[in-house]
Amino acid sequence: MFITPLTGFAAGTLCTLAYLPQALHSFRTKSVRDLSLLMLISLNVGLLLWVGYGFMIHSLPIILPNAVTFCLSAPLLVMKLRYHRSGEAFASSAGWSTPSGAQKKG
Repeated sequence: MFITPLTGFAAGTLCTLAYLPQALHSFRTKSVRDLSLLMLISLNVGLLLWVGYGFMIHSLPIILPNAVTFCLSAPLLVMKLRYHRSGEAFASSAGWSTPSGAQKKG
């Protein structure tokens, strides 16, 4: 029976580690510009549901990796929501230039 939780921890660890480079890159560059808002929302909701499910069935191999991944992903969602509407404000605060000749279609 030891192999079952070990398999769960291994799977959870690998999935969390797979997300780690993206999270670290976004934290370092302070940019979530290329990340989809819908992806971040669905990922965070899904992770919370996995954590809740893990508590319901008392499964640490489900709870721990999903909680850790949520802790990495939630700040990215907050960054995306914070700067989603004010892309220019974020770009200027990050030291990026915005195209001066850009025109809105309409």
